Amino acid sequence: MKSTLLACGVLLAVSQASPAAEPKSTPWQGKPAPVPGKIEAEHYDEGAADVAYHDVESKNLGEPYRKDTQVDIEKRNDASNGYGVGWTRKGEWINYTVNVADAGRYDVVMPVASNKDGGVFHFEVDGQDLSGPIKVPDTGGWDKLRKIRHGGLKLREGVQTIRVVMDSPGPSGSIGDIDCFIFSPASKSKAD
Repeated sequence: MKSTLLACGVLLAVSQASPAAEPKSTPWQGKPAPVPGKIEAEHYDEGAADVAYHDVESKNLGEPYRKDTQVDIEKRNDASNGYGVGWTRKGEWINYTVNVADAGRYDVVMPVASNKDGGVFHFEVDGQDLSGPIKVPDTGGWDKLRKIRHGGLKLREGVQTIRVVMDSPGPSGSIGDIDCFIFSPASKSKAD
């Protein structure tokens, strides 16, 4: 914004800087993931650390599936896309830009793995917890995925960013490995 002032017979032009917009993450490969649908854990938003994700390690401890990331991506023969997110730690988070077809409640199925009981994570949108705590069970080993289900996530219609937040580790020392998130309209037969 530019203002003009007349002071002591001298015309002064004063510029006021607009506050810089905070950087935002962008959808994986430029397109929001559809909900209902499957979102691969490794297909999180594009963007810098602390914008698209936060990871406590300074580098990817796994495979180079995506360049320039600190998110720990592991190669898995049992994963739906051959990869998943692993080495999850308290305080980490990952953004996923989605396009929700219809407002309402959704169930999410997640193939996860943990050697011993895993930890707890949750889903949020705009800083609001959508899911409450989701616990990763002992699946019999890091190499054994098991599907868990969490119901009743209330989502609004349209494009939004879902953040997966790692809350606390379990006896495994980690939250757990995550293959993908499969969103479907909430089951009418079960109370969530």
